[in-house]
Amino acid sequence: MTHSLRTIAPHKALVLLLATSLLLGLMGCSDGDTPVATPPSSPEEIEMQAVEVPAPDFTLPTLEGGDVTLSSLQGKVVLLNFWQVNCPPCEVEMPWLEAAARQYDGQAYVLSVGIGVDTAAARAFVGEGDLQMLVPLDTKALAAQMYSVGYTPTTFLIDRAGIVRYVKVGGFARAVDISAAIGFTLAGGA
Repeated sequence: MTHSLRTIAPHKALVLLLATSLLLGLMGCSDGDTPVATPPSSPEEIEMQAVEVPAPDFTLPTLEGGDVTLSSLQGKVVLLNFWQVNCPPCEVEMPWLEAAARQYDGQAYVLSVGIGVDTAAARAFVGEGDLQMLVPLDTKALAAQMYSVGYTPTTFLIDRAGIVRYVKVGGFARAVDISAAIGFTLAGGA
């Protein structure tokens, strides 16, 4: 018995559609009431290392114009993220960092420090538009050296008193993890 292409193709399409529906069902699609991403319950769950050292101070020019001095942000929590243009995980994190900056506006600052980049390269990497996060430009990698950044992305969570409380080497896996990192630091007091 021979089948023509016309009779096989619709059958395969139906099988593919049913298989996809089953897979999505097994993955636990949200019903609208259940959150899709469960926030982490501890800093360790998102591979943040607890530390307690004063944050080295620096002043850097920003993409937005002007300069930012880290110590001038004392009194608020600071998420200090170091990135490079040739870093795929850094690119994935960029919109999540911006979302966290908007979520915690007034409670925390998000500084997304570009290592070895100029204004044009940084703008191309972070995108156009009005950003809530600050984008300092560490063109000579001096701040990165002060923080012993050997891998990007690397993120430091600094409490209100200017003490580094957590370090995360490598990219965050989900946007909710970045928000949780700020939340853990806010809950830590100081």
